[in-house]
Amino acid sequence: MRQTLREEPEHFGLYNNGITIVVEDFYYNQDGTIQLVEPNIVNGCQTSQTIWTICYELLESGGTGTDKTIKYWKEKAAQGIVITKIVKVHAEQEKLLENITRYTNSQNAIQDKDFLALTADCKKWAKEMAATHKIFLEIQRGGWEARRARQKQHPTIDQFTRSANVFELIKVYASGWLGEAGNAWGRNRQFLPNGKAYKEITQMKDKNQSFGVEDLYVAYLLQEAAASYKFGRNAKVPSRRSAKFLYYLVVVELLKGLMARASMNTTPKNITCALTKLFSSSNQDVIDTLLSTAINVIDVYMNPGEEDSLFNEPGFKTRFNNNVSNYLKAEELGKKEFSPCLHSQLRPAHMFLLNSKQGGASISTAILDVIKA
Repeated sequence: MRQTLREEPEHFGLYNNGITIVVEDFYYNQDGTIQLVEPNIVNGCQTSQTIWTICYELLESGGTGTDKTIKYWKEKAAQGIVITKIVKVHAEQEKLLENITRYTNSQNAIQDKDFLALTADCKKWAKEMAATHKIFLEIQRGGWEARRARQKQHPTIDQFTRSANVFELIKVYASGWLGEAGNAWGRNRQFLPNGKAYKEITQMKDKNQSFGVEDLYVAYLLQEAAASYKFGRNAKVPSRRSAKFLYYLVVVELLKGLMARASMNTTPKNITCALTKLFSSSNQDVIDTLLSTAINVIDVYMNPGEEDSLFNEPGFKTRFNNNVSNYLKAEELGKKEFSPCLHSQLRPAHMFLLNSKQGGASISTAILDVIKA
């Protein structure tokens, strides 16, 4: 596609299958243009992104071509077309949206993540995250890249400086709030529409516990906090290369322990409220201490030289053949019977929070005072 756009832009439409866009509605403007309501590209994301990239390289970023060559290219490009199919589908017709996406991509390597952009929940969360927290919630591949480009071209529109991916935030929430750290790393399908974990999160029967934008926002804050500890393949600390999702679980487990000791309900919604208060507290030391205590648990647990480490968990050598990655992807990860060594590490961490002092009071008291305020 790139080569065709650069060398034969006038023939692009002859070689390309085109784009399919689903919309909730559309209107004809007086100038002859058509205004689309809630448009989503369900087939042709790569096509649209490639067109934008080439046009930006040649026309917007100070390309290396001379004025004469650029003018010649623009003349040829003006002769080109992209076949575009626009389908009006109401928001509540999610199954039809899914089928259109699946069948129009029958010859492409479509990813299941692409279906997130079609759900009413994700569209709603994206709007609320933008309005309430000034964060761009990416619900479709390439969304944040396209938004940044649009912001450069249109400086008068809302200028987002922060972004988050809805799929990743759902996994953060599941890891911590629901204790599904192993599934979050090893089973992506569970966290997509029609997946077991996705349904568990979004279809809670108790309306007071319903999942919403505030849960996503706190998951974002926890994700950002974890990023400061440099998890991932390039982590400088070896223990943090593969334990990101486990870290979310440990943070929430420590918080649950303190709340339970104070006879506080530890439902998912109460955990969200507690973390919201801790992250927004003027006393930053409170949340920092909780987060650093959790990171200490991870660093010790992932150290093969420690007695109560992952490497001494039941079944690590026999069932998982000494494979750390496979163990951390286990569905039972974090359960007391499956990970007794982890729970042995959590006990002294709880005692540290209960007994260590901060400004004359124990750290646990300082944390609970913020939560109860």
